[in-house]
Amino acid sequence: MSMATLPPPVVEALIRRERMALVGRLLRGLVHNLSGGLQMVRLPLDLMELQAARGGEADLPQKLSAIQQGVQRLARELETLAQYNAALQRTEAETLDPAEVAGQQLELWRANMFFKHEVELEKDLPRGRYRVTAAFADLALAFNQLVANALDSLEAADKRKLTVRLADRDEHVILAVDDEGPGPRAQVAETMFDPFVSDKGPEHDGLGLFLARAAVAPWQGEITWEPGPPCTFSLSLPRAR
Repeated sequence: MSMATLPPPVVEALIRRERMALVGRLLRGLVHNLSGGLQMVRLPLDLMELQAARGGEADLPQKLSAIQQGVQRLARELETLAQYNAALQRTEAETLDPAEVAGQQLELWRANMFFKHEVELEKDLPRGRYRVTAAFADLALAFNQLVANALDSLEAADKRKLTVRLADRDEHVILAVDDEGPGPRAQVAETMFDPFVSDKGPEHDGLGLFLARAAVAPWQGEITWEPGPPCTFSLSLPRAR
């Protein structure tokens, strides 16, 4: 099965669904961060209430400062979510710096606890050097799929290192994601870009790589794989003129 065997409206619906799924994946990490911000506010408020009940108040400036820091943290996390949701609405062609897009998405991934605490990240993303023409939402979706795919693979790896690098080749800009995971099994390697193909267990629907390709196809983009080590998935787009 390939993209050509699925009607375009089905592919478009799957891409829209996947955009929302990525928001949900990010939201799980943001909820954790929001809980931390709420705790920063709640603890000094509880202490103030307890001390007020006893007829006194101590260290009020420090407690107010702690509350302010907690409120600021909550505001930052909510702004992150609002910005990401707004970015998903950018579905028209525009000139983009892929290094900037990748850098923004990697910052969002820091809300993922596995990524934040378990994965060593190395970046080679020179900003301002390359430009491509695509929809922001499509480029972000494809890149995020490659990152998600790498993180799934790294869960079973001894060395949990993720490398993201940017280069150009033959008038194309290449955004490569390297991981030290085991990579796809030989049985699925030839068909892993087809829909519903996966070797990662029943919780994975096998649509990630298929949708990554589908998202960049309208912009003459391509997703390719090179076996490791390290295992490399590359997103290629024509260089903007």
